[in-house]
Amino acid sequence: MFRSIVIKEIDVKTALTHSGLPDIDYSLNPYIGCQHGCIYCYARLYTRIDEIRSKWGRVVYVKRNIAEILADEVKRFQPGVVGLSTITDPYQPVEAEYRLTRRLLETLLKNGFKVSIQTKNTLIKRDLDLLSRYKDKVDVGYTITCFDKRTVAL
Repeated sequence: MFRSIVIKEIDVKTALTHSGLPDIDYSLNPYIGCQHGCIYCYARLYTRIDEIRSKWGRVVYVKRNIAEILADEVKRFQPGVVGLSTITDPYQPVEAEYRLTRRLLETLLKNGFKVSIQTKNTLIKRDLDLLSRYKDKVDVGYTITCFDKRTVAL
């Protein structure tokens, strides 16, 4: 089924947010909302924007200036582990056009930060060169969903 997606560009004042998650010092989300629109996703409950919450999977805000903001913040923040992204997929389809995730990764890794990535999109393969170069500073979690219970062994 084809869904119409609304993309809105916004500017932000901050990039890194202190995280309350175990083993994650900061969270970094280049997008608000997610085109995947997974019905099981917890992120919908944590977004503060009514439009995104009510139209989950159909509206995505792009933080167009986040790479520039992050470039300044990495000079002031203590290096640590960054969750990229904690409430959206950093490799959702809109990333193919905006390439924010790639730019954020480059900035973080060159400045001594470690990165933890969660995705379900094969677009992550685009950045394998970067992820391989910094393999000691990156971990990747990949979500695989299926409809057939027989394919899931627990």
